[in-house]
Amino acid sequence: MHTDPDINYLTKENPFFEIGIESVLGIEMQVFKNRPKNLGSFIELSKNHDQNIYLITEHKSISFSEHEKCVIKAMGLLRDKYDVQPGDRVAIYAANCSEWIIFFWATVSLGAIACGLNGWWNGKEAMKALDDAEPKILLCDKKRFERITDYKGPYLTFEDIDFDLIEHSDVSIHPSDEDDCACLLYTSGTTGSPKGVMTSHRSMINNTMLQLLQGAAVSMRSTRLGTDWTVNKPTSLLTSPLFHVSGLSAGVVTALFAGTTTYIYEGRFDPQNILRVIDKYKITSWGGAVPTALKRVLDEAPNHNFDYESMLVVGGGGAPMPETLIARTKQIFKNVEHNFGYGYGLTESGAITVVNWGDDLNNFPRSPGKPMPTIEVKLIDDDGNEIFDDEVEGEICVRSPSVMLGYYKNQIESKKSLNKDRFLSTGDYGYRKDDLYFISSRRTDLILRGAENVYPQEIEILLDQYDGVAESAVIGVPHDDLGEEVKAIVVLENNKITFDELELYLKDNLAYFKVPSLWEKKLKSLPRNASGKVMKHVLIDQSKNNFVEDE
Repeated sequence: MHTDPDINYLTKENPFFEIGIESVLGIEMQVFKNRPKNLGSFIELSKNHDQNIYLITEHKSISFSEHEKCVIKAMGLLRDKYDVQPGDRVAIYAANCSEWIIFFWATVSLGAIACGLNGWWNGKEAMKALDDAEPKILLCDKKRFERITDYKGPYLTFEDIDFDLIEHSDVSIHPSDEDDCACLLYTSGTTGSPKGVMTSHRSMINNTMLQLLQGAAVSMRSTRLGTDWTVNKPTSLLTSPLFHVSGLSAGVVTALFAGTTTYIYEGRFDPQNILRVIDKYKITSWGGAVPTALKRVLDEAPNHNFDYESMLVVGGGGAPMPETLIARTKQIFKNVEHNFGYGYGLTESGAITVVNWGDDLNNFPRSPGKPMPTIEVKLIDDDGNEIFDDEVEGEICVRSPSVMLGYYKNQIESKKSLNKDRFLSTGDYGYRKDDLYFISSRRTDLILRGAENVYPQEIEILLDQYDGVAESAVIGVPHDDLGEEVKAIVVLENNKITFDELELYLKDNLAYFKVPSLWEKKLKSLPRNASGKVMKHVLIDQSKNNFVEDE
C-alpha cells in the first residue's frame, strides 16, 4: 500500500490504475492490470482525441488526427523505401522537432527500434553510437549530418521531408510484445563509450501509467486546496531533449496517451523566450524544469510583465532541487503552490522512480521522495546485503516493469547492472528515513553539469592518450548556475603543452559541455590509493588526506 492517500485511493478505486501481480521476464512484479500492451496501440487510441492539438512548435500546430496520418505515411516510407522490419534499428540524430516525434512513433509502430542519439554529440561520438546500433536508416537534420562526414549508410534529412508529398501506404501496426525493445537511448556511462539502454514497450507504458497516476493524485490534492484546473486547456512545455527519457517517455509518449498538448521548444535555451512561450501559449505544466534551467527562468522573470497565471505544475529531476529554488518557483508561478514536485530516476530505471510532492515536499524538501507503485527500491551495503535500518547509507537498487532490458550488445555491463532478480544497481548512494529516500552521494565521479551527465573517465582517456600528458584526473567543482563545472587536473611530461592546446584537442573529440572550463597543472604524480586508483576526494579537498603534501 502506498502511503499517499490519493495514490492509494486511485489504485484501489479507479479500475484504470488497478494493480496486480504478474511475471515480468520471469520475475513476479507489481503491474498495472489494465495497461495497453504495446506502444503501437497508443496510435490507435490517439484517434479518440481527433482534432485536439497534440504538438505545437513556433511555426505550426499538429492535431492528433494529423499526427496519426503522418505516422502512417512515415511507417510506409520506412518500410517500403528503406525496408525497415521489426527489430531493425532506426537512428534519430536531430534537435527537438515534430519530425523527431513522428518518426519515433512510426518506428515503434513497425516493431522496429528507435535509437535516440544525443543531439549535442559531435560527429565522432555520434559515429560510435551509429557503429554500435548499425541502423537500417539514419534520420537527422542537416546541421547534425554535417558532423558525421564518415557516415556511409542510408539516411534521410528532416528538412527534405514533406508529408503532403508522401503517398498513403497500406501499412498496419505491428503487434509487438511488451518485452520487445522499443528504443535505445544512449548514455556514455563510466566506460567512456556510448551504451545503448534497451527500453522495452512495457517500460515506456509503465512509465506512462505512473505519470498519469501521479498527475491524477496531484490534481485531486490541489483541487481540494483550491486549484482550478478548468481555466486553461492542459498544455505542457517540453524543453528536455527527446533523446532523454524525460523528454521522450515522460514527455511526448505520455502526452499522446493522455490526449494533452505539448509545446516543443526548439533552439538554444533562452529564459526570456521560455517566459514568452508560457505567456503566449498559456502553458499549464513544465515537467522538465531541471534546476539550472529553472533558476535561469526565475532570474529572468522579474524583468517582464508576462502573465504566468496559467502555470499550474512545475517539476523536474536530474539533479538535487535546492529548497530556495522551490520557494522561488512558488513565488513567481503562484498557482504552482500545491503542484510542485521533483524526483529521482535514471535512463536505466525507465524514468520515474521516486517522487516528492505535497505534504512530503513541504516537510522534507531535501528528499526526492518515495517509490511509486510498481517500483521496488532497496539499499544494499558493500557486501551486497540489504539494509533495513533507517538512515544507513547504501547503494540504491531498483526493480520494476520500467527497468531496462539491458545494454545493447553489452552483456558484461548488463550483468554488472542487473542481477538475476532483475534489480538494477544504480551506482548512486543514499539512505531511507521512514518511506522517504535521500540521495547522499552521486554515482561515482559523475559530474552533473546543468542537465547533462559528464563522466570523467571519457575525458581522462583522451587526455592520457595525448602525447606529453603523463596522467590526468577530471572532477566537478561547484558552479552557481550549472551546479557543477568540469575541471581537469593534469601532470605534464614537459612544459611545452598549453591548456589551450589540450582544450582544442578535446573540442575535436567531445561535445562542448564535456570540455573542461577549468584547468590545473600538477608537478608530481596524482595521489592514488593502494589499488592504484586516483583519490579524487583529495584533489577536491586536500584536507581529506594527510598523506598528501601541499603544493
